Amino acid sequence: MSLLSQTTSPFEQICVALDLETTGLDENRDTIIEVGAVKFQGEEIIDTFQTFVNPGRNIPEFIQRLT
Repeated sequence: MSLLSQTTSPFEQICVALDLETTGLDENRDTIIEVGAVKFQGEEIIDTFQTFVNPGRNIPEFIQRLT
């Protein structure tokens, strides 16, 4: 039996997609403000998760309009 025959289709695998929202793009200055995740199998959504993260400072107005 080859390894190729043991693999499953990507549509059969359970996957998680993550989404992070930040106060900007500078890794030294900016921080995460929101985390989201979607657990899915093929086209079926199994579960979702979303939470805000307190960045410990004001969120720039420009970023508020984007997120």
